[in-house]
Amino acid sequence: MKKYEIVLILDPTIEDSEVDDKFESVLEILRSQGAEIIQDQTLDWGKRKFAYPVKKKDNGIYRVYRFNVETQAIAEIERRLRIVEMVLRSLIVLYDPETERIAKPAETKK
Repeated sequence: MKKYEIVLILDPTIEDSEVDDKFESVLEILRSQGAEIIQDQTLDWGKRKFAYPVKKKDNGIYRVYRFNVETQAIAEIERRLRIVEMVLRSLIVLYDPETERIAKPAETKK
């Protein structure tokens, strides 16, 4: 199993009370393919404005998950995410903890 990271962008018209349920339904797609979600490495970026409209929307609700899964399951996960209407965009990449350690924010000068 390899470690992956997925960035999900959901439709901003979803009610605030339903956001967690919608993300959970997307996570079920991952789990159905044998993915193990790493709960302590979930990042909630909240609602952000796009640089350009995506599916006629100006912003979206972002969340990042890290998970372990077999490589052959990635294609099926991506296929299923394209079908879900509430998912505006998704991106799955291999996760390397070393790159996170290297890419620290620059220190501010005083």
